[in-house]
Amino acid sequence: MATKTQSDTQSQPLPELVTEMQAKALDAVSALTQANQRVMQELVELSTTAVKESVRTYAEIQSAALDAAREVPAVPGTRPDATAELRQDPSAWYQKSLLGAVDGAQRTLRLLEANAQIVTRSAERLQASAQRTGKEIQEALASCMSRMRDLSGRN
Repeated sequence: MATKTQSDTQSQPLPELVTEMQAKALDAVSALTQANQRVMQELVELSTTAVKESVRTYAEIQSAALDAAREVPAVPGTRPDATAELRQDPSAWYQKSLLGAVDGAQRTLRLLEANAQIVTRSAERLQASAQRTGKEIQEALASCMSRMRDLSGRN
């Protein structure tokens, strides 16, 4: 594309100059519109991915909680025969209760660990998606800037 010097522009008839300026302005608006469309599309895709990932994470956490709840044995002291067991052998009942409490704490910690792993995996997936979106946006803006430079006749 040959660039026009100031003397070429001054020697051009006014209607041609106006037409050329209108064409360049239209091209510039087109470039900006395309860049805006790509950026918005990427942001919408990122938002959609984030929503899907949130739903997926919530479902995984809920599933882990249900699995943990299914594994919980009856709590000592709540069974109908617990009172009779307490009267017969208080130390055995106390020992069972203590072991049940320790087991419950271990189950809770395993559930918390599983939840932490689920959230970590989710955050990693979201981060990868955000990085891809960032690259796509950078490419869109670089393309727009390149078109603008071409329109202005500068390298």
